[in-house]
Amino acid sequence: MTRARENFISKVFFSLPCLVFFVCIFFLPACSKRYETIDLSSAPLLPVDSQWGVITDPYAIYRSEPSLSAAPAGYGRRGDLHEIKGRRILSEEKTQVVWYQFSDGWLPQTSVRVYSNELRAQAAAKEINAAGNPSN
Repeated sequence: MTRARENFISKVFFSLPCLVFFVCIFFLPACSKRYETIDLSSAPLLPVDSQWGVITDPYAIYRSEPSLSAAPAGYGRRGDLHEIKGRRILSEEKTQVVWYQFSDGWLPQTSVRVYSNELRAQAAAKEINAAGNPSN
């Protein structure tokens, strides 16, 4: 064998183990399956189609039907938040008024701010309550 051929063979035999070693060091840890357990039991579920309302008036009268002339069905205060159960759009005096149905009754859009989930409604209720009580 020639000297050049011997040098080539010795380089290959030296380089190949080094290459395998580096591949094992850098790529094998990434291939190992490590699973971490995430506890979601304390995380609130956020329904996609659920909306929440926060009362903005100091005092609001829930109505038995979506109309100001309907009988009172209950009372709410600024910062109260409830899940919206339904919605109606009614035409009153050349304007359209949106009424929101809650478990206690109906409120007009002028008395409620609507949020896409309970967490946003809770944050808004805190802000509304803080704005209504400047001593805090």
